[in-house]
Amino acid sequence: MKNRNVKSLFFGVLTMFFISPNINATSADSDFFGENSRWSIDASTRITRNLDKKSNAFMHVVGLDVHKVFSGAHSDIGTLTFQPYVVKLNNVAKAPFIFNDGNDTQLTWRIANFNYTALAQGKLNIRMGHFEVPFGLEYQIDTNGTLRQLTVSDRGIKADWGVSINGILPDFEYEVALTRGSGNEIKSTDNPHIFAGRIGTPSQKNIVTGISWFTGDVLGGNGVTQRKKIGFDASYYYYQWQFMMEASVGETAGNESNHTFAEAMWKNSRENMSTYLQIGYQNAEINHNISDETTSTSYWLAGVQWLSGNGFDLSAQYKHKLKDTLTTEIDPVLSVQLRVRM
Repeated sequence: MKNRNVKSLFFGVLTMFFISPNINATSADSDFFGENSRWSIDASTRITRNLDKKSNAFMHVVGLDVHKVFSGAHSDIGTLTFQPYVVKLNNVAKAPFIFNDGNDTQLTWRIANFNYTALAQGKLNIRMGHFEVPFGLEYQIDTNGTLRQLTVSDRGIKADWGVSINGILPDFEYEVALTRGSGNEIKSTDNPHIFAGRIGTPSQKNIVTGISWFTGDVLGGNGVTQRKKIGFDASYYYYQWQFMMEASVGETAGNESNHTFAEAMWKNSRENMSTYLQIGYQNAEINHNISDETTSTSYWLAGVQWLSGNGFDLSAQYKHKLKDTLTTEIDPVLSVQLRVRM
């Protein structure tokens, strides 16, 4: 009943935004949340076709994206990012554990945190709330709400509730976080927790590298899973091309595992059209009582995205398995998404 009331309130707020004559929802900047703020309504519909099972799955999303900088008399105090989204699933197999099943509706949090920046002119900041766990490429590139995803599946969690210290210095950028380990909601079941961080070279350079670590117990549908990872990532920007790779080694539930990912992306000169090709490989050594078993999975993925000048985003991608196992199946899937930001 509580979740139902929260969803009703949230939809009511969104309706107020749409019908109010005093709000210009098509503008990126607005005085509705005060000075130095911008906000938008974000909605999308996605269809995913499983080509092996001949089945379709749907995901419908609507949310609010708010970004506000708080300033004092002489400098900025901090930045608030607030992104509540309602997600409705239809016929989704292997739905995330926060959903009751593949036909459920839930209030989710993408990013919802305040980053206090008034301590040392951005060199030492304190972030509190719900934010992306700092690790590898996924932490650097904003893939929230897009078909294009990077390496989050390797760790079983993308964003979490907690606190971090972060900053930008002349020679490197960093973020070190301690989080709950429960993902969308704050739950203490089986005492989940994560200690993670990334230290990398300045992100505005043509060549960007970073080292990350991730250790803790991640809460899922079957309880917590112990995960330990050390990773290296590198990105290279050359005119309209972007090349990225990430490699990590560690343990998942006591089994040794390693993961390798690479992507090549091209954008046109107007940056409203992009195409990308990804290759992923994962190897795991499963410990049995009598002997050890080594398994590996791999895939390739190709996608395209088109951005219009009035907030529409149309994208499509196809994922194809190179190799899978009985315990980790990779079905060939075709996905199409229409997204609009107002």
